[in-house]
Order: sequence, then structure tokens, then C-alpha cells
Amino acid sequence: MYPTLYHAFHDLLGMDLQILKLLNTFGFFVALAFLAAARCLASELGRRHAEGLIPSTRRRVEPPRATTVFDVVLSGAVAFVLGFKFFGVALGEHKLQGGADTQRYLLSSQGHFWAGLLCGVAWMAYRLLELRSSRAVTKAAASKAAAGNTTASRAAAEPEFVEVLPPDHTMGITGAAALGGLIGAKVFHWLERPRTILEFFENPSFDAITAGLTIYGGLIVGGLFVYGYCRRNKLPFAQMCDANAPGLMLAYGIGRLGCQLSGDGDWGIPSVSEPPGVLAWLPSWLWSFDFPNNVIRQGVPMAEGGFPGYGTHLVPPVYPTPLYEVLAAFAIFGLLWYLRKRIQRPLMLFGIYLMLNGFERFWIEQIRVNSTYDLFGVAVTQAEIIAVVLFVAGAALVWTRLRATPAAPVVAPKPAPE
Repeated sequence: MYPTLYHAFHDLLGMDLQILKLLNTFGFFVALAFLAAARCLASELGRRHAEGLIPSTRRRVEPPRATTVFDVVLSGAVAFVLGFKFFGVALGEHKLQGGADTQRYLLSSQGHFWAGLLCGVAWMAYRLLELRSSRAVTKAAASKAAAGNTTASRAAAEPEFVEVLPPDHTMGITGAAALGGLIGAKVFHWLERPRTILEFFENPSFDAITAGLTIYGGLIVGGLFVYGYCRRNKLPFAQMCDANAPGLMLAYGIGRLGCQLSGDGDWGIPSVSEPPGVLAWLPSWLWSFDFPNNVIRQGVPMAEGGFPGYGTHLVPPVYPTPLYEVLAAFAIFGLLWYLRKRIQRPLMLFGIYLMLNGFERFWIEQIRVNSTYDLFGVAVTQAEIIAVVLFVAGAALVWTRLRATPAAPVVAPKPAPE
């Protein structure tokens, strides 16, 4: 496993880039997941707009807030901290060992002072030039308006509007999903493992905030944030759900790939038996894997090959369930991507996504390690409960959409002949 990108580059390419120890493998794949989802969403929004399913909107042009000296100083301070920490590792002043050592470095006063100072001063100089240029443009525009006639001045005073195409909302929707998703993933993790809340207050750390994320919590709260964004920007939420469905599944698969490569604890129950004869041709690690050098440092010390700060593996080995979910998620994404142009009824594609997502997750929970609840005398996991709810909700959506009449496309009015 590769807890950080440093370990991956060093093991696979022989490159000793200490700075990469600041980049966790799981976090890197989460970022890739959001980028992939955003790319799929932008493509779908553009296609649905061209087909008349999602109209464009109008937005009032607001003048940008004037940059102040405080903004310049604040951005310079941020540049100083980033340069201070980055070059403290990049220039070899601090050899990070990984694990808690990396976190201690980030939260310490260690770094490269002169490199940080150079970054801060250079960025402040750039912002000052930008501020000076913007003030010159504003002054010229004010002089021009004062020299114009009354009619021109009145026209200039009226608000201006700009057309906003659906793909222009891609980053806004992705940002809302990211913020809501991270909040929901952490809150649902705390609900699933209340002990981690006490552990956080007993030993607060950056890892305690970023580690432990529940995907369904992210999906639910992230969906609520996207709904609020759509309401605020007058976007058809049903079409947005369908446009997001393939990208959500692709992002899920990429995120699970990060879980597998970092060994973040989302693994299965012990796997000590031999695979069935029909699967005997598969590599042994697909059936039983010990997650060496896992990022959460669970298991027993490795006899050899351990990374400093990590160096543990699971005994006995377990099912690599994140890898199973990667394969399932990519297959479901391919199916949804194929169906996206063939299903015209709003929310039906999203209903299929919910059904397949819930089905996949429910069955993977049968061989996955997770906290359980007692529900009417039956031990179930939080993910199993949510998976069943998602499957039922998806089936209800598909059933109601099959009974509904397809919505007519939203066609923009033709301009009047001159």
C-alpha cells in the first residue's frame, strides 16, 4: 500500500521526492474523483442543454469587490506559510518519516524561512500590481462615464445581465457537492462510530478530522447541498440528478481505488479459505490480501519491506472489498453512460443509479468489516440500512417514471425576424 504519493513514486519509479509525503494517496484520489465527476457533469449538461432539456438562465452582472490592502497582506501571509512549509521539505531541510511525523511537521514552526519570505513578498508584489491596475481601469471608466451624455449615463446605470449556460454551473455544483459531501461523510462516520468523537477531543489532530469518511453520508448531505444550489439558481433538479448519476458512480469507483491503494480500513472480513475452483485462476491477492503498509497502521509489524512510520500488515489477510467495489462501480458507470441518451423520462436514470448503487453496497457489506446495529433482533450495518432505502427509493422512481408521460423538451423561443 502507498500511504502517500511519496511512497508510490519511490516504490514504483525510484524517485525520492520528500515533498510528496505531504500528499496522502487517499486524498489525491478523492480530488481525482471530484474532477472526473465534474468532467462527466459538464459533458451531460452541455448535451442536455443542446437537446432542450435544461434551459439557460440569466444572471445579473455584479461589479467585483475592490481589492484592499488587507487582501494583499492576507494573501501574502498565506503564500509565506505555503512556501515556508513546502520548501522546508523540498530543499531537504526536514526529512519526513511519514505518519504522525508528517502531521507534526505541518503543525510545527519548522520550515524554510527565507523561501517562505520570498514567496510571500513576491505574491504581495503581484497583488499590488494587480490592485494598481484595477484602480487605473476603474478611474478611466469613471472619467468616461462623466464625460458621456445623460442618456448614456442612464443606460450605464441600468443593471446588466449575462446568459449562463448549464455547463457554467459545473464548478458551482461540484463545489456544493464537495462541501456537503465532506461534511456528511464525517458526520455519518461519527454516528456510526461515536467513540471517534471522544477520541478526537482526547487527541485532536488533522488526521482525526480527515480520516474516517462514510460515503453514504457524503451522498445524502452532498445531494441536499446540490438541491439548494439548484433552487438558488433556478435549475431543474430532476435533470440535474440524471446528469449527475453517471459521474457519481465514476467518482465512487475512483474514491474506492484510493481506499484500496492507501489501505484506509475499508477492507473485508478475514479470508483464509481457498477460492472456489472457478476462481482458482485469479491472482491470490484478489481473494486474500494483507494490506501491507496500510495508512491507518493496523495489524502487526511487517518482517521486512515496511515504510518508516507505517510498516504493518493484517494477519490474517482479508477480502480486498475496495477493489471489488472499484470493478462494480466502473461497470455500473459504463451502463449508466450507455443509458443516458436512451432514457428521456426525468429521474428515471437517477432511479436506476440508486437501485444499482444500493444493490452493490448491500451485498459487499456481507463480507466487509463495519459497525453493526441491532434492528429488531437482526445485526445490520448503517450502510446496509441506507442501501436498502436507496434501492427502494430508486425502484419507486423507476416505477413512477414508467407510468408518467415524458416531459417535452424546453425549446428556446426563436428570435423575431428583423
